[in-house]
Amino acid sequence: MCFGEAGAILGKWVHFPTGETLMTVREPWGIILIALGGIWLSWAVRYIAKILRNAVLFIHSCRYIGWQATINRSDQPKAFATESDALLPRPRDRYQHLAKVLKEKHGVRDLLEELRKNKTLSVEERIWLFLFALLVALVWLSMLFGGYSFAKMKLDGLARLSSDRCGLWVFDGEMRSGAGTRARLWDLEKEERAARFAADCYGKRSKSPASPCNQLYRPNLPLSQAKYSNDCPFGNQICRYNQSVTFETGVIDSSNLGINSPKTPKFRHSTTCTPLSMEYPYIQNTTINGTTTYYYYYGEKPGADIPSNYTYRTVGNPWERLAPAYDVFTFVSHVNESGNAVWVPREELTLPSYSTLTIIFVSSLRILYKERSDDAIFPADMPWFIPGDPRPWFRNSDPRARPLACINTIEACTDDLRACWNVRSPSNSSIDDTSREFTFMYASLYKADIYYAIAKRQGRGLLAQNLVSQYFSEGLGDDPWVAEVQNLVSTALARAQVNAWSVASGEDSIHEGRDGYISLTDGYGDLCGMFKYNPQGYHTLLFVPLIIVACALPGLWILSWDWHPIRKKTLNLFNEASDFVKTSFLGTIVSTPGSRQALGVQDLAQTSLHPASDSTGPAEATETDDCRRSSHLPNVAHEANAPATSVSDSCSVGIGSYGTFAAAPGIRTPGERLDDGSRQLVTLQSGRDAHSQADSAAPGCHLGSEEIAWEPLLWLGLLQLLWLVVARTKDLFVSVITINTKSAMKRIGLASRAPETTGAN
Repeated sequence: MCFGEAGAILGKWVHFPTGETLMTVREPWGIILIALGGIWLSWAVRYIAKILRNAVLFIHSCRYIGWQATINRSDQPKAFATESDALLPRPRDRYQHLAKVLKEKHGVRDLLEELRKNKTLSVEERIWLFLFALLVALVWLSMLFGGYSFAKMKLDGLARLSSDRCGLWVFDGEMRSGAGTRARLWDLEKEERAARFAADCYGKRSKSPASPCNQLYRPNLPLSQAKYSNDCPFGNQICRYNQSVTFETGVIDSSNLGINSPKTPKFRHSTTCTPLSMEYPYIQNTTINGTTTYYYYYGEKPGADIPSNYTYRTVGNPWERLAPAYDVFTFVSHVNESGNAVWVPREELTLPSYSTLTIIFVSSLRILYKERSDDAIFPADMPWFIPGDPRPWFRNSDPRARPLACINTIEACTDDLRACWNVRSPSNSSIDDTSREFTFMYASLYKADIYYAIAKRQGRGLLAQNLVSQYFSEGLGDDPWVAEVQNLVSTALARAQVNAWSVASGEDSIHEGRDGYISLTDGYGDLCGMFKYNPQGYHTLLFVPLIIVACALPGLWILSWDWHPIRKKTLNLFNEASDFVKTSFLGTIVSTPGSRQALGVQDLAQTSLHPASDSTGPAEATETDDCRRSSHLPNVAHEANAPATSVSDSCSVGIGSYGTFAAAPGIRTPGERLDDGSRQLVTLQSGRDAHSQADSAAPGCHLGSEEIAWEPLLWLGLLQLLWLVVARTKDLFVSVITINTKSAMKRIGLASRAPETTGAN
């Protein structure tokens, strides 16, 4: 395991890169909540079906008798042109066949069976029934899809790391001491972890949930393919074959390191490597007593224990050392001009400001290769025969170490990419890079370059070493030095991910106060609680869909209520609240200086809110469930003074449950308009008497007790209330403007008369 066990923060949190609100719970509560949600969602199907049937029945009723008559629950036909027309079935009678099917049949199979067997349905009605069955089938399919989507609400353990000590601790003591040795071993351990993580996650990644690749938020950071160039990145033709290769990441959001924050900075990593020339004067040798010593002049070492004008030296032929391994040694340029540089590259090895230059010397010892290789760093050009094996093996004939130089550049950028700078450059006062997010990113990029990817592991850090068994090696393939560079870059990026975990978990805090360790992140804010990863033993759910599903069942249950049992009380409460708001609001306006008493606008306010009632009827009628209920839809209400027609023309059926009662033809219904025009009340006592006579005279027009009639549900009542709020708000606004206009005109009139009165006096 690359990463230790650590707990996660439970509860609701926001995943800022996607904007999703998540909820982290322990196993197995995530699965339990998903299962309960599926059952909960299935219970809502019956209420969806009820609302759907009600809506379809409403549409079907509107097609035959009109939407006004449907809402009013009355069937008031127009005057017939001839007596034969009066014998035809009324629209309400014609729509009963399909209405009964829509009301009583629920399943798709029952609807299709009714479509096949019911002979009373017309061709048009069969088409409508088929469309309804198709709609029901689509609803059921959507429920199945919804259940599948609900199961996707569980994410695989994305959570925030729980830790009370977060930050970066580094060794700042005497390196030539026991504490310094232990510090180097700790650093080697992180280098090994990064190498294992790169091997597991930057190649053929394991699919196992227990794999360390799946524990971090991103299993790897994006890395480009090899980009070859025939241009030497250095001067004076110091490159061998003038061939170089570059690997770069492009701009990476630090959220990929696991930082969870509304604004996360970005960074990019670039590495360019090339084999160096081995000609004079870069490599020179001397032979003393038959032993040849090779000196590599790629820069001086003024900061070494014994200062020298050469970079590296090897003695003798490495083939004679009888070790089946690679000898690797590295040096890195020091970018801080005030520091003591161990190695100062020669002038030809120019590099961008504040980038680092790493030079790697590789020597192959006693290794026999299965295939010939002319690689610049891993040559195998001399045949070597083993007794009893007719096939030749190959070894390196050159005793010199092979130099490889790499330029490593790491840049930090603001979250909006308006500015980028090298992470090793001096602090720029024009850019605030001291936030928690920048501090976390800088700490993660600490030692995340190829020098620290191989400096302590040396030969064990090469891919070629893994192919060696005893003294024999498998073939290295094409351009093995390029594969080694790619592996080192992957290890450097993996080191950034390992560092991010180390900072978030505070694993190095155990060294605080001893062994010369200091914290580099103190004073830059609390870094805890902002690292996301994929722990085992936890589930993360999408919080908003979970709440929607939890509220779906009670919400649909309430919306499927019948509107009539609660309609009267609801509208009464709404009317009282509306009257209170209007009275309070208009009272505040007219009670200011220049009030209605002073301006004479008291009657105006009352007129605006309560128009005078019609003198033909009383102010308000008594409402009963059998004869009339007031309608708050102004376009559905009938005028009280309807034109008189003959009773013998037709009969009228009134089921006063919604809207105004339709009086029998030939009988004037006295009525009046009350309040602001959004409600019309009609006095229907005479209408009830006439209707009773009409029913007794024409029993064929009376609605039977088994007749299927559309009954409004709560969702329509809520739409009605919404419409009323809009209508009454508009009327209130008009009233306020009218009062203010009259008040202003009154003030102007008083002001114009004041000079005349003064002059007369």
